[in-house]
Amino acid sequence: MDTASANRASTALEISVEPRFLPLLTAYVELSALALGLGEREALALTLAAEEILTYLAKGETRARALRVACEGRGYQVSLAFVLDTEALDLRWLNLTSRVALDLDQEDLADAIGLLIAARIVDRLQLSRHAGELRLVLSKDKVYPEPAAAAALPAADPAVTCRAPDAAELNLLLQGLHGQLGEDLPLDLARPGRMLDMVAAGHYQACIAVDPAGRIGGGLFWRWRNERLVECLGPYLPGQPSATARLLLEHLLGRLARSSCIGLLNRHPVPVLPDGFFEILGTLRHDAADGKALEIPVHYRHLEEDAGAVSWTHPVLRAFLIEEYARLAFARDLYEVADEGELASSHAVLAATLNRAASEARLAPLWWGADAPEVVREHVRVLRQEGLRNLLMELDLGLSWQARFGPALLDCGFVPRVLLPHAGQGDLLTLQHDGQGRP
Repeated sequence: MDTASANRASTALEISVEPRFLPLLTAYVELSALALGLGEREALALTLAAEEILTYLAKGETRARALRVACEGRGYQVSLAFVLDTEALDLRWLNLTSRVALDLDQEDLADAIGLLIAARIVDRLQLSRHAGELRLVLSKDKVYPEPAAAAALPAADPAVTCRAPDAAELNLLLQGLHGQLGEDLPLDLARPGRMLDMVAAGHYQACIAVDPAGRIGGGLFWRWRNERLVECLGPYLPGQPSATARLLLEHLLGRLARSSCIGLLNRHPVPVLPDGFFEILGTLRHDAADGKALEIPVHYRHLEEDAGAVSWTHPVLRAFLIEEYARLAFARDLYEVADEGELASSHAVLAATLNRAASEARLAPLWWGADAPEVVREHVRVLRQEGLRNLLMELDLGLSWQARFGPALLDCGFVPRVLLPHAGQGDLLTLQHDGQGRP
């Protein structure tokens, strides 16, 4: 399966939640981040985020508590994890859209600014809860230079075989793809150096199609989303006949044949995709800068018989899910979540992944809270204000609490579009904002 775990390096620290340990924490984070591959500016940013978190936690403490911290690096990214009490943070300040209110007193204002800085200075956040503890993960990406001047891949005869590339061949292919497709490439291929590091770290795997002389005719990239689903980018075929696309995909299927994978997902458009190789799960609309709206198909190939699963739903999503599961012939038991008046967190938190080149934002729930309608509306408002035309939300139907966002999303103008089987802890439901000016 995924080889990424074998290519990770990590460090760990346990300290008390006290201000006197702040120099120890900042030195640990900075040195770990540098050793794990970040540049000086990114390492300092992650260090500042750690400083703000500990300062926030230590404020008002009357007794020492253990704080577990871990740094993990994979060459292209370093993640900093904190294990905390579930009530240790005011989660509302972790949202992209949070703003400091003028009516806060000076103490609350200082706390809010610290968490705002920590949340905004990193590239992504993750929140999870287990056995009464909160796990907060702050990730910072390595910065890569702009791609070199567009270069065409040297001409090759029709490909006859596929194999894994070495680093030089992979770099040559990536440079050629930028010369051919440029900004039409997926975000993970936007910087050749980043993809080189991701392949070296095992996060992605790659194969190339070569002619009898060993010249490169195309390539394919893939990653394991979990132990059941693989997502591929490509096949990409600079100047090659369409048969090369099938050659690359059949090579990948051969690699997956004896694995635990049960499905192959392809969400990004490519110039050539073999007929009959994938089925279409649905489409997502892409609003282009010139005003044209394109429907982008989401392709999927099931590799073994569907054994069934459980999906959580809110009543407002139930009709769509029943219809889609019947159309796609996926056996699912639908469990409904309902508001029984139980105590809920006050604040919802969303993660936002931005692809400004494609004018796209992908949102995902990090935490459920009673203010979910307000949080969703504010994210739409801010992202639209920043000029992002394509807003998506992904709900993991294997997690009951994420289904609770259903009413807030539909009321704000999101429409369910595509089901991705086994793409999360359960199936992943992608909703898209209708773009009609709401909220």
